[in-house]
Amino acid sequence: MRTIALSPFIAILVIGCVSVHRTSPYDPVVNFRIVYANDANGVQTFAILPSTYDSGTPNRWVIYNHGFGQIIDQLVTYDPQSRFLQSLTAAGFVVLASDYRNLACWGNQECSEDMANLQVLWHLRLNLSAKPFVIGESMGGIVTWNAIAHGALKPLAVVGIYPVCSLAAMDKNAVLEPTIQSAYGFSAQTGYATATSGYDPMLAPASPYSSFPIAVWASYADHVVVRSANEDPFALKIQAAGGNVVIHTSSGEHGDLSNFDASSVVAFFRRSAQ
Repeated sequence: MRTIALSPFIAILVIGCVSVHRTSPYDPVVNFRIVYANDANGVQTFAILPSTYDSGTPNRWVIYNHGFGQIIDQLVTYDPQSRFLQSLTAAGFVVLASDYRNLACWGNQECSEDMANLQVLWHLRLNLSAKPFVIGESMGGIVTWNAIAHGALKPLAVVGIYPVCSLAAMDKNAVLEPTIQSAYGFSAQTGYATATSGYDPMLAPASPYSSFPIAVWASYADHVVVRSANEDPFALKIQAAGGNVVIHTSSGEHGDLSNFDASSVVAFFRRSAQ
């Protein structure tokens, strides 16, 4: 059990978790509550509850799968993620997130299990609708795609924020390559194909992604998740299988604010729920 020493927060201990009430520093009208709890493996997770949360009726909810090396506390502390999540909460969505057992999991089997555990935990604690909306940012993209492919996620709709769609493309990055090897348990390129089999969305069947709408934000100036090797071919593959994917062209490098279009994401989720 843990409390957070941030001045805008008032921490209230409740059974099995920490509840934190916060008023948005950007919009004083937006009030929400953050509840922390550990999953079955001791992984820290949170639920951000809007002021409109009603325990007597199923609430719409979003799973936010964060990027490489992030922890969930950063999502509510630093922009652009903090402002973005506050906008989702202001629109009435419950927002869930997990630290993952490995902050550099690259969508491996363990991370798919973390996604399943996250949903079980919060379905027991909150009144949530049957299916979530899902957002995958950067590495959180491949976390999302692989969890869907392996049956751990059944979303109403998915948003990708410069999402990783090709493990092979990311493995070509000399800085990231050792972290991918660690996540999948191999130490030389000769072991790559066997170790990652079934966990590269670009090489997997497109059918798991064709039953729900997808909206992606990606920039051609992004040199971390290269659009021509990730989002573009992945979208074409899903569209060829009859799926619905729209890519919004953002600007700037990885992390640019233009990728965090909260009003468009909220509108997309609301349309998808109809």
